[in-house]
Amino acid sequence: MERFNSGAPPRFYPLPMPLGARRMAILADGCFSPLGAKTAVCLVRYAADEVVAVIDANRAPSTARETIGFGGKIPVVASLREALAFGPNTLVFGTAPRGGTLAAADRAAAAEAIRSGLHVMNGMHEFLSDDGELAALAAEKGVVLWDVRRPPGDLGVASGTGCALCPVVFTVGSDCNTGKMTAGMEIHRALLRDGVRSGFAASGQTGIMITGAGIPVDRVIADFIGGATERLVRETASGKDVVILEGQGSILHPGYAGVTFGMIAGALPRAYILCHQPTRDTVRGYPVPIPPLPDLASLYEGAISGIRRIPVVGVALNTFDLDDERARRAVEAAERETGLPVTDPVRFGAGVLVSAIRRILSI
Repeated sequence: MERFNSGAPPRFYPLPMPLGARRMAILADGCFSPLGAKTAVCLVRYAADEVVAVIDANRAPSTARETIGFGGKIPVVASLREALAFGPNTLVFGTAPRGGTLAAADRAAAAEAIRSGLHVMNGMHEFLSDDGELAALAAEKGVVLWDVRRPPGDLGVASGTGCALCPVVFTVGSDCNTGKMTAGMEIHRALLRDGVRSGFAASGQTGIMITGAGIPVDRVIADFIGGATERLVRETASGKDVVILEGQGSILHPGYAGVTFGMIAGALPRAYILCHQPTRDTVRGYPVPIPPLPDLASLYEGAISGIRRIPVVGVALNTFDLDDERARRAVEAAERETGLPVTDPVRFGAGVLVSAIRRILSI
């Protein structure tokens, strides 16, 4: 399987081994699905060669393909004990619930994994390495606790200059979990295949786990969100023609709009790709309606218009819950509504979005 990482060395994280050497058992107990375990699903999609098993007692015994439609014969098993039969060297927490807190079952799973000699990758806001008992046990067993959302400690405020090395394209969304990371990764991969020197700037735990580099922007102190994003895109931009920046949250989201606005102001992107799930009418968990796509595009284009007006150049739909015919109709409807190139980049390829990006950036 091809691996398309950021092209930069890992930053800030104690990776216990090179990318490609991990043998991951992913914990997604009771929720291995596109909306229930985004991290698990994306690791299966983009790092399948490193995934040896997924743990979900509700869906075991089965395979990844039988459960989520891709991932081939990766086994879905009922427990870590069963997963150990497939020779993992790393346990990954495959979920990131709202608030990112660790449940008692998560700590128990981490302890079992450490005792079994596994490294542990944790994408929660609550850190395993801050638990004295777990940290001592990990030291005793010689394994690494990788708290992916622990940001660097030397961040500052944004300079207001963005990225001077190359243009940035930012994936933004109508809500959380609309496919911003996935759309960005698909565009990045397609650009590389086109011979464009693309860099993928991971801003969330899933993208960082896949690429081994990035800054978890949603964990950064509010004053430093812009500065963290600016630093992230600049570090990714070295030797590149374009940086694809993974978006977080949504400007419609009551909980996370601040992260989105901060990232826009810090990156000062040249263009947006707007990501949306067409079957979703409101922000998940809030009585906030999602406006028609043209109105949403206008909201983003004017989000920081006092600093820079940034165009939406294409739309990426997440049609995982539609059949092919309904997905094509959704794409066609969005094209008529917006007058922009539209696709589901996973289902139909990212070609039209890549063409739009190359056209506006002249790359």
